[in-house]
Amino acid sequence: MFNKQKDFTNTTFDTLVGANTELMGDMTSKGVVRIDGKVTGNVSIQGDLFLGGDSFIKGEVTATNIHVAGSIEGNVFSSGLLKLLPTARIIGDIQVKTFVCEEGSLFEGNCKMLEATASKSILMGKKKEFKKSTALSEEQA
Repeated sequence: MFNKQKDFTNTTFDTLVGANTELMGDMTSKGVVRIDGKVTGNVSIQGDLFLGGDSFIKGEVTATNIHVAGSIEGNVFSSGLLKLLPTARIIGDIQVKTFVCEEGSLFEGNCKMLEATASKSILMGKKKEFKKSTALSEEQA
């Protein structure tokens, strides 16, 4: 289902957003995507998403498996694995089937663990609602 490697240096990517790239607006893609730059807007991937150490996303993130070494400010939806590497930072709520949080990473928000049947609906755009996170509310104030 997904590769259980410690890092993603040997992965082949269909789409790459470079470190010197800044996107404003929503991003949608299929396949394996790596983001090393900055995205202001929602990111929706039908496949796997890898966020490099200097990456930053301000918006909702949806993908099958998500490996985070950078920062996300917004809600995260994963129908598979969400893995936070030691440099990862997520401020927002998450909905995941499997959650791995390595030592040194930061997660501030609510977490909802999904059952196998519920996780399929995430990729089809049927996300379950959270109560408003105090983490996001405090940061926006």
